Amino acid sequence: MAGAIVVKYGIIGVGMMGREHLVNLYHLRTQGVAVVAIADPHLPSQQLALDLAHSFGWPLKVFSGHQELLDIGLCDVLVVSTPNMTHHRILMDIINHSKPHRVLVEKPLCTTISHCKEVVNAARKRPDILVQVRLEYRYMPPVAKLIEIVKGGNLGQVRKVAIREHQFPFLVKVNNWNRFNINSGREVLPLL
Repeated sequence: MAGAIVVKYGIIGVGMMGREHLVNLYHLRTQGVAVVAIADPHLPSQQLALDLAHSFGWPLKVFSGHQELLDIGLCDVLVVSTPNMTHHRILMDIINHSKPHRVLVEKPLCTTISHCKEVVNAARKRPDILVQVRLEYRYMPPVAKLIEIVKGGNLGQVRKVAIREHQFPFLVKVNNWNRFNINSGREVLPLL
């Protein structure tokens, strides 16, 4: 792809989901995509991401925090795949940064409704940026059908919907952050 435009990605948070994004973006390399930087304070996660990127032949700049990655100005697009309770601060730092970015943030946007509103309102004031939330399950055929049925009103007023994911319960995360509702936003944010 000599002479082609390359969209430079940075991944903030390279735990399990961040490394999954690294793999997925590698599959888009022929489409002008390259991951050029990562940020994560957890050294073992950094090393796993570096090993993976090295196997792809991708050299990465490594930062221990997202602010350092922002300040270097190297990336066009940022993927935020950090623990849920960190999204608000990171997103506000990205939105308030002088360089505009495109942002893909793992769900949920934030863990409280007030933080979600703050991010949305701040992003609306920056027409030069785009913030997207990764909600791919919502568009999977079975889930899309469930949402259609619920919104159709045939079931009456639905108060709660639970979906079992086909993965091990409580995947091991850094410091087990995902085992506490206060960190995940599970009990705060509505499903539909």
